[in-house]
Amino acid sequence: MLRDLVKKRKSEVRYCQPLSNGQALHIYFWREKQSISNQIVYVWNVGIIITDARKKANYWKNHSPKGKKDMSTGECGLEGLKKAIDIILQFRYRLKRNEYLFVVFDDEKRKSAYRWLERYGFMEFHKNDQFQAYGTFNPIYWDWFETE
Repeated sequence: MLRDLVKKRKSEVRYCQPLSNGQALHIYFWREKQSISNQIVYVWNVGIIITDARKKANYWKNHSPKGKKDMSTGECGLEGLKKAIDIILQFRYRLKRNEYLFVVFDDEKRKSAYRWLERYGFMEFHKNDQFQAYGTFNPIYWDWFETE
């Protein structure tokens, strides 16, 4: 069972999981109001970083100038990604009917790495004919239907 590290804010959830190499996986979820298909919905965004200190992760999440120099090192192999997908898949069952979960990528490398989300029911979301994110909603309430 995961423990939410930000209990007072209902629009932000943060998890921290230790990794075998001494670093920690930090996953941030934050909620924003957006218009999708002319409807106002809540979108939960995901931010994932692996660092050796929580302070560095917070600088990165808050876009602090101190966090600009931190780069992804890729020192933990697939362990961090495996734990991240488990947390993301658990989190999507917390979504309400009018909420979506988006995993946005920064570059082509992460875009191709996040493609594995499609195996778990995530779909591509486009805005202005541009591929923006992989998204899903709570599978308890909804099911994807393929259009022909």
